[in-house]
Amino acid sequence: MMRTMTFTLVSCLTMVVVAGAHVECYGEGEYMVCSDVDTDSDGDIHAKSWDTQGNSYQLDTETRPYRNGQLFESTDSEGNSYSIKSWTDSNGFHTEDSEGNVCTITPTGQMIGCGQ
Repeated sequence: MMRTMTFTLVSCLTMVVVAGAHVECYGEGEYMVCSDVDTDSDGDIHAKSWDTQGNSYQLDTETRPYRNGQLFESTDSEGNSYSIKSWTDSNGFHTEDSEGNVCTITPTGQMIGCGQ
């Protein structure tokens, strides 16, 4: 059993070493799951996972400037996406996500929206 696991792990690591990335694999026997998470020079995160049954998944998160704040956008290999905008202005700190949730915290500490 250990021989099979070691062989699969080495195969998993070999695929990634060729790409020059760091991979972690988990599992025992014939079934293994491997994942690779990379942060690029812009601070964007790229995560992928795959298993020994041919399943795979990828998630990419990008950050970029938005107004006086930032926009975070995530998309995955199944067509899902989610984003959060956050910014500050004279009215306070604001967040708004792609599902319509809005939150403002005023300079006096009053919360408007914010799941209330």
